[in-house]
Amino acid sequence: MGHGEVKHVDVTAPYRALLWPVLELVLITGICWIGIGWLDVQVNNQAFDVAIRNAVVAIWAALSVWRFVIPVMRHRRKRFIVTNHRVIARAPTFQGQIDSIPLRDVVGVRRRRGGISLAIRGYDRAIHFPDVPKTKRIEKVLNQQLSEMASPIWR
Repeated sequence: MGHGEVKHVDVTAPYRALLWPVLELVLITGICWIGIGWLDVQVNNQAFDVAIRNAVVAIWAALSVWRFVIPVMRHRRKRFIVTNHRVIARAPTFQGQIDSIPLRDVVGVRRRRGGISLAIRGYDRAIHFPDVPKTKRIEKVLNQQLSEMASPIWR
């Protein structure tokens, strides 16, 4: 944030984006631990080695990290910030790619398909930011700021 910059909106990925990772975690946990329970019964009968059981636990841990922990961390890193000078959008990647768009370059804003589309001066098409929560509030704040920039205040 620059000197004199005030945040008007600061949102991250919506919780609905985390639904599928949670459901996958429940499914992975259920299947793996049913298998582990079955292997525990077989280990007591000396049919399987304990190393096989431990391998299934390791597979469960790896699948849980791959299908739950990493997607949740990626979704929670995604941010959309509107200040009095610019729009800042951080992509849901670990590299931290940040788009900073000055408000003087924004021509228009519109909600579309659960996201925000910004018409930028010099671009043929609007830039679409998908899965942004509170789109109605963001659109209202941006339109208010754009109208304030368009009409000079005489004092």
